[in-house]
Amino acid sequence: MKFQTRIYEINAGIHQSNLAKTSFGFDLPNRSYLSNKYIDESFSGVNKNLIIGTKYFDPEFLPIHSSITQDKEGPLLDDFEYGGNEIRWLRPEQIRWSKENQQYPLSVFNQPQSKDIIQGRLGDCWFISALSLIADVPQILYKVMITKQYNPSGLYKIRLCNRGIWQVVTIDDMLPVTESNSLVFTRSQKKQLFPSLIEKALAKMHGSYKALELGRCVEGLQILTGEPCEVFLLHSTDPKKKPNLNNIWAKIIQSRAKGYLMTCLCSNKQVNEEIFNQTGLESDHAYSILDVRQVASQRLVRLRNPWGKKERTTLFPKEKLVKSSDNDGVFWIPWEAVSLLFSEITICKISGNEHKVRKSGQFSDFSSKITSVYNLHCPSGNELTIELFNASDENYYNRSKDSNIDLFLIVLDSNGICKGYKHSLDYYITSSITVPPGRYIILAGSMSVVNYSIYPRYNVIVHGDQPFVLNEQPSSYGLVANAFYAVALQANNRKVFGDGVSVLTFSDDGCFGFICENKSNRAIRFTSDFYGSINVVPSRKT
Repeated sequence: MKFQTRIYEINAGIHQSNLAKTSFGFDLPNRSYLSNKYIDESFSGVNKNLIIGTKYFDPEFLPIHSSITQDKEGPLLDDFEYGGNEIRWLRPEQIRWSKENQQYPLSVFNQPQSKDIIQGRLGDCWFISALSLIADVPQILYKVMITKQYNPSGLYKIRLCNRGIWQVVTIDDMLPVTESNSLVFTRSQKKQLFPSLIEKALAKMHGSYKALELGRCVEGLQILTGEPCEVFLLHSTDPKKKPNLNNIWAKIIQSRAKGYLMTCLCSNKQVNEEIFNQTGLESDHAYSILDVRQVASQRLVRLRNPWGKKERTTLFPKEKLVKSSDNDGVFWIPWEAVSLLFSEITICKISGNEHKVRKSGQFSDFSSKITSVYNLHCPSGNELTIELFNASDENYYNRSKDSNIDLFLIVLDSNGICKGYKHSLDYYITSSITVPPGRYIILAGSMSVVNYSIYPRYNVIVHGDQPFVLNEQPSSYGLVANAFYAVALQANNRKVFGDGVSVLTFSDDGCFGFICENKSNRAIRFTSDFYGSINVVPSRKT
C-alpha cells in the first residue's frame, strides 16, 4: 500500500493570540477516513509520531477548512449563520468559556444533565436533542464516551452506532472557535467536553461538520444508543392513515414509565409560520421529551429546546410540576398543542435485559451466491424487533440525501406463513412481532438493487426479550418467490380468472406487488402496462 507524506502547518495563534506556531509532519494514508474498515483499523493503537510535544494530532480529521464544509473551495459557513470572518481551531485549555463557567475545571463529565448541553451554530438539532437525553442516562452516556477523564494529551475515543453497527472513533481535542475564541458548535455548561467531542466524532465519521446539517430525530437516537426506535406520525393527508392521537398518547405514557427516550419534531406545513412565532416554538426543529404527565383532564408534555433557551410561553407554569431554572429551554406544553404543531414522535426502546445479534451483509439479486437470509431459532416465545439498515458504500450513500433504494423485511414460520412484512423507501426499516417457540426465516433485501452494477451493503439487527439463535443460510430465487407469495396470501387480495388462474396483489408504501398463480395444466402469458407511470423500478432486471 502506498503512503503519501504531507506537511501540515497549524497556526493556533491567528490574529492577536501569542500562542506559538507549530509545524509537524506525518504519514497520511492515501485513502478516505470515511472507510469504516480504516476507521476500525486505526483504533488498535496510536502512532507515536502523531504526538507533537505532549499533544496528539488526528491525521484523519485535520483542523482545516474541509473538516468544516468538506468542500475545499466553497464558502466556509454558508448556512451556519456565523458572522465571523474565519473559524479557527483551539485546544480546550485555550478556549474562552463564559463567566459563569470559568470557576469549573476542564472535565469530560461534571455531573452531566440534559440542560447542560447547548446547540451551537450548526443545524444538527436532530442529534443534539438525542444527546441531551442520554446526558440523563449515565449507562448510555458512559458507553458512548470511552475516554471518561480529561486527557491533557488531547486524545479521545468515542463509540457511535453507525447504521446499526458500533464503531470506535478516535479524535483529538482541537475544536472550532470564533474570533473571540468561543466554541462555534455544541458546548456545555460547567466546562464539560463530552458534547463537543461526541459531535466532533460524528463529524469525522461523516466527513465534516456541515455533513451533520439536517437529519431525523430517529437517526440521532440510533447513533447514540444502538437500540430500536419507533416513529409515530401525528398527521396524514391520507384519511385512511389518520393517526389515533389517543393511542399515541397512551404509547408515550407507557414509554415514559419504561424509561424509554423520546424526541419530537416541531413541524406542520398546514400551520401558518406566524403561529409558531407567537408560541415561541421553532419550526422544523427537534425537541427532547423530558417528561409526560396527566394532571386531572389535562395532558402535558415537558420539552427542552437544545438551544438551551427560547422557552414557549404557556399558561401552565412549569414550577407547578417541577422546579427548573429560567431560560434553560425547558417548558410544559399541552398534548393538544403538540399534536397540532409537531409532526412526529420518536421513541427509542432502551433496555438492559435484551438479547440482540448484529449481522452485516450485501444485497443481491436473490441468487444463492450472496447471503441475505437468516435462520432464527426461538426456544421460547419471543417479542422481536428486527432492524434493517442500508449501509451502502461511498459511491451510493450520503446522509444528507434521501435514500435511493427500497428495503424490505419478511419473516416466515416453519410452514412458510408470513409472520411479518415491512417495506419502505428509507435508509432503515424496523418490524416488531411476537412469535411462539419455533424456527423462522428472516429475509432482508431490496427489490431495486437488482438493477445495480454494485450491490450496496446492509446491516440487520435482531432484538429479542428472550434468548434466540440467528444463523445465515443460502438464499435462492425459489425462497424469495415463496416469501413474497406468503406476503400476497396474507394481504388476501385475489382476482380469479377461472380454470385455476388467479392474480394476487399487495401494496404498501412505495411498492406494488403482484403474483400470478397458475394451477391449470396450461401455459399462460402475463402482461402489464405501466404507460404514464413515473418512478417505476421493476424488481426484475431490464
